[in-house]
Amino acid sequence: MLFQTVGFVFIFLPVFLVALGLVPYGLPRTVLVVAFSYLFYSGSEPLFALLLLTSTLVDFVVAQRVEAANSIRNKKFWLVISIATNLGILGFFKYGKMILAPVSSLGEFAGLPTLDQDFFDKFVLPSGISFYTFQSMSYTIDVYRGQIKAEKNIAGFMNYVAYLPQLIAGPIERFSYLYPQLQHMATSRIMPAWSAGFDRIALGIAQKLLIADACGRIVDHLVIRSAFHTAVDAWAIGVAFGMQIYYDFAAYTHIAIGIALLMNVRLSENFNSPYKALSIQDFWRRWHITLSNWFRDYLYIPLGGSKFGTFRTVLNVAITFLLCGLWHGAGWNFVAWGALHALFFAILYSFRSALPKFKLPALIAGAITFACVHFAWVPFRLDDGWAVISIWKSMLGFGIGGDRIIGWLDFGFVALVTLGTLLFPNASKWWPGRSGWFESMFLWTIAVGAIFITPEIRQFIYFQF
Repeated sequence: MLFQTVGFVFIFLPVFLVALGLVPYGLPRTVLVVAFSYLFYSGSEPLFALLLLTSTLVDFVVAQRVEAANSIRNKKFWLVISIATNLGILGFFKYGKMILAPVSSLGEFAGLPTLDQDFFDKFVLPSGISFYTFQSMSYTIDVYRGQIKAEKNIAGFMNYVAYLPQLIAGPIERFSYLYPQLQHMATSRIMPAWSAGFDRIALGIAQKLLIADACGRIVDHLVIRSAFHTAVDAWAIGVAFGMQIYYDFAAYTHIAIGIALLMNVRLSENFNSPYKALSIQDFWRRWHITLSNWFRDYLYIPLGGSKFGTFRTVLNVAITFLLCGLWHGAGWNFVAWGALHALFFAILYSFRSALPKFKLPALIAGAITFACVHFAWVPFRLDDGWAVISIWKSMLGFGIGGDRIIGWLDFGFVALVTLGTLLFPNASKWWPGRSGWFESMFLWTIAVGAIFITPEIRQFIYFQF
């Protein structure tokens, strides 16, 4: 089920909110939220709910074993069980085709029994698996580190892992931040932030349908139409996709935050005007913030962070970005995307180490960062290596070229969206709940109109991760 559909906005969400208001406080309310979360998640494939439940039950039991263990060795043993289970489930469904297909081909070459191609073609990635496995793992790791206590309430823990608004695509929340809010929501009388919540939902629907999907159609048109792109077309692909993925993911986050506000739960902001960043490092402080923080706290810092000199710092960053690329998808194009960001960071870090007092003007630094980020978006969008190289060559002015494909209307739309993105304040700080009923009416008129006039409802991009 998608947030931006008639079924969710006008049936599922109202029924859920009414039921939440009628159910008694305490365990019944927690069970209700869990039930609706699993119902929502089962909309695409009911069997995938079993994977979610498996990950949840394993980490619930493991965390208690970790806390009760009487030695570091035993604690590590149980932590490995949690990590192996979560990464095993994630790895099989997300990277099975990428890893097993070549292995199967080698087995066939050696005359061994192999899996046929139909097996790989039927691989379906469970929605949100990368998000809820990372969120659940962070809980067991924090218990291992002694930062939180193991939870004894199974219903409450299931609510934390499968919390409806952010189950499919985050934000990835820490147990210490989200769980107390969920317990308060379940056990106490709450005052929902109705205005801000509904406004964030409307804003997200409008951004998804009117900006993200419109940019997506432009990108699809440009990618399909020609193998020989002009520099204008090539940069239009990079920038239009950059706008598409930003407004697509930011839209989901707006809706998730809005739904949570209707329960008086405040999820973390996941974006802070990332395209206004003045460096790659600054970009990653603003883009998908909760994932960036996850990789920082559970991978980069344990690797040593920046404590051991320039080479180790760059190496740790490279490992982090490569794994971040693989987290996004099972393909070498995602590895290339991660490697590019690692390269950009290495150049930036080396430059700062060599010239610590030198500082580029903000306008130039911002333009370079914007260009680098959108140059790197190309392999994120395309998994055809030759197509990526062709577009990159055109972006750099070395392409074969051809007739310009993008029309003036599409070019103007992408330019207008880009300009608005760079000039206006972050939407989460500017629109929701600030201007009273007129703003709400304005936003919902746009959102409802967009729902009914949109010819094709597209899935959120990050649902595939």
